[in-house]
This record gives sequence, structure tokens and C-alpha cells, in this order.
Amino acid sequence: MKALVTGGTGFIGSHVVDALLDGGDEVCVFSRRAALPDRWRQRKVELVRGDLQDPDSLGEAMAGADLLYHVGEIRNTTRAAAEKNVRAFKEAVHQMKRRGLQRVVFVSSITAAGIPATVPATEETEARQTLEDHYTQYKSLCEEALAESASQLDYVVLRLPPVYGPRSRTLGRFLRIMKRIGPLGVPFIGDGRNLAPLVHVKDAAEAICRAGTASAALQQTLHITDGVRHSWFDFLSAVAEALGKRLRIITVSPLLLRFPAGLLDLGSVIFGVRADLTDYVHFFSRDIHFDNTKARERLGWEPAYTELRPAVREMVRHYREAA
Repeated sequence: MKALVTGGTGFIGSHVVDALLDGGDEVCVFSRRAALPDRWRQRKVELVRGDLQDPDSLGEAMAGADLLYHVGEIRNTTRAAAEKNVRAFKEAVHQMKRRGLQRVVFVSSITAAGIPATVPATEETEARQTLEDHYTQYKSLCEEALAESASQLDYVVLRLPPVYGPRSRTLGRFLRIMKRIGPLGVPFIGDGRNLAPLVHVKDAAEAICRAGTASAALQQTLHITDGVRHSWFDFLSAVAEALGKRLRIITVSPLLLRFPAGLLDLGSVIFGVRADLTDYVHFFSRDIHFDNTKARERLGWEPAYTELRPAVREMVRHYREAA
């Protein structure tokens, strides 16, 4: 099978490419980069240069591909960027129909499920509160576009929570900050003891790959989490331990943050950046836990990284070696 991967040189996408190659697939990486990373030089990886904002370049990359893994996106912080992402995805769907490419796996966000009314939440659980930031809205609109194309395309939507593991520039910066301020105190909404949805990048990549071939997953939206009842404090403690540092949480009351968050939301709308900070105060201060039974059953998938401390130790070791 030949798979076309957008965002294949990024954090999650690079692990998807690795998993596809390990499974014996040929991979075409759609990227603005001029050269492949060294680790793929001797493997069955083709680089096709293009830009998500250039639909013809993506359409040309689809030639000979059996399915599309849509992991990539335009950096998304403003309303304009979100609209570009939606347009780019709708153009990708149009190019698929035009060129006869039948199946797409779309990587969405767990924030599209909102703050669930009950936990553990399933894919059918109603949201107590929806999130209205630009990033979540863009993901939701892409999900809607796929649902509208259900009669013409085979699709799978995978909603990912915060993803941790190697090769993320953002996590690399986070670890450097934690190393400096962990013992002094990490400000957090509440005490951090509330349940947090997480998944290791290698588990996420395995689920994404399986979604490309699992017939039981067709036309489904699945939540890809490790399914473990751990908290933000558990994760931060594991990071501090792996760094050899003490952790001190500076508790910030959600009530104290709601008013300034509301003001920031108002200001962000004026400047074209919809952060929806008020709702994210709720998101990070309440129990958020998603059951992954449907994903395990539909994909034949089991997360391997369910023990947080050894997984985080491995992650920290990677960033130390990379530095």
C-alpha cells in the first residue's frame, strides 16, 4: 500500500511515517521541506514538495496513493489561519474526489468533544460545555466536511488529546522551562489533581496507521487516549522526577482566572485571535477523561504506553540526547 502523509516531518506525522514503514508500506511525504530527514534516506519514502495552501500541489501528490493521512496543518493561532486550514482541508477533500482517492484519516482534536457532561466520557457523551477557540472550530468544521462527504469518501476521524513523547519542539521547550522553574513553583489552574486526557505519540501514530485499513472504523469518530485515570499533577511529577528536580505546584484558583480570562477573550476577538480562555480555565480545572474502548475495538489497537513514569523518563532521555 502507498500512503500519502501530510505533516509527515512534524511531531506526530513523523511517527506516523515510521509506523507505516515498519508495517511494510510505501510512504509519500507531502512537505515544504527540500529534503527528507536522514533517518528515512534508506527507506521507501518519497518526498513530494508542496504546500497545503496550494491544492493543485496536493492533488498531484495523490497520484498513485491508496489513501491519505491528513496530519498536517497551517500554524493556527488566528481566525485567518483557522479559515485557511478549513479551506485547505476542503480543497484536499475535493482533490480526493477528483482523483479517485477513496480513503482519508483525519487527525482532529479531543477539544472538539468539548468538556464532557460525565466521565469517563465516550464518543456519544454530550458536552457540558463546548470550546469556541479558533483551533477547535477549525477541527470541528473539517469533521463536518467529512460527514457531508460520507457518501463519496471513506473516512475516519481520530480525536487526539495532548500528545507527549519525542521529536516535539514544543515539548523540548517545556522541559527546559520545567528544569528551571519546577523547584520554584509551576503555576497551575487548581491543584492539578483533576483527571487529564493524554496519549503517547507512538500510541497515537499506531492508532492513526490502523485507521487507514480497519474496516470497522469507517465513517467513525474515535477518541485516541491512553485510557488511564491520571492527572496533570501525575504528568508534571513524572517530568520533574525524570529531570531530577523537585516539583512545586502554585495553585491558582479557577475563580480568580475567570474574570481576566474573559477580558483576554474580549481583547483576542478584537485582534482576530479567538483563544476562548474562559472555557480553557474549565478544561484544565475539571476532570476530563475519555474511555478508549470504541477505538480499541474498531481499530484492533491497544496503547502500549500506559505507565506514565517510564514513558516520561524515555521522553526526557530523548530530549537530553538531542540537545
